[in-house]
Amino acid sequence: MMVVVETIVPIFLIIAFGYMIQRKGFLKEHFIQEMNRFIFLFPLPVLIFTGIVKSNPGDVEFAHILSVLLPTAIILCVSLIIGLMIGLKQGRLGSFVQTTFHGNVSYIGLAVLFYMLGEEGLRRGSILIGFLILVNNILAIAVLSWTQHQHKNILKLFLPIIKTPVIIATFCGMAVLYLKISIPGVFLRSMGILANIALPMALIIIGASITIGTIKKSFALSGAISFLKLVALPACSLLLCKLLSVPLNEMLPGVILLATPTATTSYILAREIGGNADIASGAVTLSTLASPLTFIFWASILH
Repeated sequence: MMVVVETIVPIFLIIAFGYMIQRKGFLKEHFIQEMNRFIFLFPLPVLIFTGIVKSNPGDVEFAHILSVLLPTAIILCVSLIIGLMIGLKQGRLGSFVQTTFHGNVSYIGLAVLFYMLGEEGLRRGSILIGFLILVNNILAIAVLSWTQHQHKNILKLFLPIIKTPVIIATFCGMAVLYLKISIPGVFLRSMGILANIALPMALIIIGASITIGTIKKSFALSGAISFLKLVALPACSLLLCKLLSVPLNEMLPGVILLATPTATTSYILAREIGGNADIASGAVTLSTLASPLTFIFWASILH
């Protein structure tokens, strides 16, 4: 238990550090946006690419992929039913649903796996993250567009997802892995130096982006979203892993990735596609604040 706590807590202390220095004015809004863009375009894709090319094809099997994608679909349906039952409509409904499954897998998820499992976590997590980013973004856009009755423009919104650096890095990494293309060691080491920037800076940027005040505007919905995202979604994955007879030690990467707090991307999508930005922002903040406890819970069960 203490090993798990000593792994999880430092990650969120760095997030808290980012929040504090932003509050003190050391990080300006323009710098935060530019640094987030830099991480998204360069270190993070390189980190995922190198994680995949260093893995073995047998590290991630079809059962592992299914154990993260099927629970995502289940929680989407459950949250949609709940949203309709409590009378949410259009943008409020779309934002409620997409924030229950759209997790921060690339920043927080990868950081937890790497600092908990080391290179093994990076290898296994990188491939799953590629699938999750692609599916989560497509489903989020589909949900927001459907609730806003914007079906005609939905295909235009999907195309940029395929062209995002992380998705390109995932496909390139898998091509290199399965085609057994050799990369010179000097290039891998150079990419490793660049990749090492990704996680620490990403955690600081997450902390600097937290806005506590938004929780007050939609606390009840944010609480429901956080429960579905941090508890129900990984629980579905754990149950499915047991049904698929996935060994206990192989469940951890998928469960941890699904237990990540709501992605900041969900707030951006809410603003761009007519969702409710207050619900999305509140969900991001509250789920991020609550996630250390749920990470410790899931990791202590599976580690």
